[in-house]
Amino acid sequence: MRYIIERPLQSLGTDTVLSYLVDSQKISYVSQGPLRMNVMKMSMQGLKMIPGHISPLMSLNRLPIEKVRQNLGERVRSGTTTLLTSAEVSYLHEAETELKRTKHLLISSSIDYCIGLSMSPEKITPQMMSFCRRSRIPFIQLICKDFTQLTNVIWERISEANFSYGTVIFPTFPSNTDQKLKNTWQKKWNELAIQHQIPTLFHDLKEAEPISLPSLKMLGLYPVKGGLFAGSDADYCIYRTDGLHETLQAVIVRGEIVFSEKVPEKHQGYGKEIIVVKPRRFGESLISRV
Repeated sequence: MRYIIERPLQSLGTDTVLSYLVDSQKISYVSQGPLRMNVMKMSMQGLKMIPGHISPLMSLNRLPIEKVRQNLGERVRSGTTTLLTSAEVSYLHEAETELKRTKHLLISSSIDYCIGLSMSPEKITPQMMSFCRRSRIPFIQLICKDFTQLTNVIWERISEANFSYGTVIFPTFPSNTDQKLKNTWQKKWNELAIQHQIPTLFHDLKEAEPISLPSLKMLGLYPVKGGLFAGSDADYCIYRTDGLHETLQAVIVRGEIVFSEKVPEKHQGYGKEIIVVKPRRFGESLISRV
């Protein structure tokens, strides 16, 4: 389906109107001013349009199916269009099975998803990195109890095995850890990652909060996800606003409405897995976040 979205930028103090041509689930062209084409047009006059959120929900394969469905419903109602999740594993031989099980849990998802792995630092090995390269696993979350677990890993070997694909590796610490101590551990990890050239996220991922643009670039999801410009997926949210309050009116994933005020659940099973060709993409359009 082809259609044009006309988006005024009056909230930014300009009379400019951006026109987006949506074609084959992607934004294929962006123009300042109207596009003169014989296709359906949607005006965002009086509405607010933003890129869809990408938010994390880790170790999804450890949740019961009812909890997965509940979380998916909550995420789409908050404007999430892509979910970042992981399959928690203890050993390499479990990885393939747990990844398949995670995908099966997401079979009814109306939003897109990207799957990585979660494990304790003791389980990360060069063989695990080789599996990630072959299977295009974009990230590994290291579930840590304290920082000393990270110092026991032979990072030189991990970095060497990870060189060609560049799976992003980042730690998470217990939520009940003192914030000052957690910040100290995060700083030490950042220094360690730089020293050994480990691709990483330099800030915590917070559940249910949109992932920042630098992290999306590092993970390789941007620019396909998280922007509104030519080449990105047509993922966006529409809000009704009275100047003081905003109400989510619709969530669109790859050009299809998956949530609206009148019909909360639509297109179950429409979501698809996002395969990251290469993590650590860079470059940003000037209009991608306006």
